[in-house]
Amino acid sequence: MTSERVKTGKMPTGETPAITIPHCGGDLVIRSWSETAVSLKGDYEVEENEEGLSITSQSTLRLIVPDNSPLDIHHVAGDLLLKKISGDASIGEVSGDAVFSGIGLAKIQVVHGDVSAKKISGPFSLDTVHGDMLIRHAQDVKVGAVHGDCSVRYAAGDIQLGEIMGDVSLRAVDGDVSVGNGRRDANVRQIGGQASLGDLQGDIRIHGPLGEGQHNFNAGGDIILRWPEERPLNLTAAAAKITNRLQWDEVTEADGALTGQIGDGKTQVSLTAQGRVSLKSAQLIDEKWEPFPGEEFGFDFAFDMEGLGERIMAQVNDHVARITADIDTRFGPEFTAKFAQQAERAAAKAEKAAERALRRAEHEMRRWERRQHHPPRRPSAPSPPPKPKTSKEEHLKILNMVEKGIISPDEANTLWQAMEV
Repeated sequence: MTSERVKTGKMPTGETPAITIPHCGGDLVIRSWSETAVSLKGDYEVEENEEGLSITSQSTLRLIVPDNSPLDIHHVAGDLLLKKISGDASIGEVSGDAVFSGIGLAKIQVVHGDVSAKKISGPFSLDTVHGDMLIRHAQDVKVGAVHGDCSVRYAAGDIQLGEIMGDVSLRAVDGDVSVGNGRRDANVRQIGGQASLGDLQGDIRIHGPLGEGQHNFNAGGDIILRWPEERPLNLTAAAAKITNRLQWDEVTEADGALTGQIGDGKTQVSLTAQGRVSLKSAQLIDEKWEPFPGEEFGFDFAFDMEGLGERIMAQVNDHVARITADIDTRFGPEFTAKFAQQAERAAAKAEKAAERALRRAEHEMRRWERRQHHPPRRPSAPSPPPKPKTSKEEHLKILNMVEKGIISPDEANTLWQAMEV
């Protein structure tokens, strides 16, 4: 047995040495490579034994270990990062955050910060997370308790969650999903196996379809189920109030209860809510654009479009006349002619743009009248006409007038803006 202390080092090992880390006083970063050696960086102590290496550090430690090397990490005082670790990993306690990317089997006891994990090819189990947990592209996931929010997406296996203090988000899970209890809300979407959300104090939002089998949802608040009506469904719901907007093949409704069937399938869904249950058809339109209950999108297009372009032109001409008279009075006729020509061109363009906008509005109104229940698209605003540039000589004349005290800087700015119309 040997012991040494160095800042950087590289120790030859066998093909899959067992790496044990009793304590790391700072952050711990570990990744793997194809070499049969361990690369070390930091202030550390190494003990070599028959099975592999035992490494202790009082500060930040960075390791590169051979592929498939098993890891046994007891305590990390800072953050933990495991990247591209194909061997099994056993982790005791992490005082900071834990990040896992491209790893195999992992067993973790306690993480006091947040957990982020992606590309997990083996079972991933975690006893307690005191922060938030985010998992993407995993296999089987088993978690005892999460004190923050919990999100799991794109899992090929089963998801088993115990107690979740924050919000729960589950999406694109091929296997079964189980949540023991939760303090806040849950969002569930695209579950291939059976889903069971036992006792959530908040709301549950479910976006179907769900896989075949029995699905149970129990919420202390409301439950909202969005279901594609072309997919079979057998539903039982119980709540203080039930709002039904689905089209059923068979349905039985009573006070606080509903039993319904769509098609002939094996998907059984049971909803129990202390608040209300809302049953809606799954649609492509974004939820925020949907009408409130009892309301429809209604727009009054009964205004007179005939002659609107002419009225706009008349108003523009009146405005141009007022500005022209003001310029002529304050700055003399030498600037008035050019401004009037520019204003006439701008007014003509404005009239044409208004007519185009009106034609688009009429077209959209007809489309709305055909659809009835969908909001019309607003016509795009016409692009502003390009602004002609005043000449250098004109700028110099105005600046000279400011210098001589004939006009103030604010009046000069007003004149420039008028000439740029």
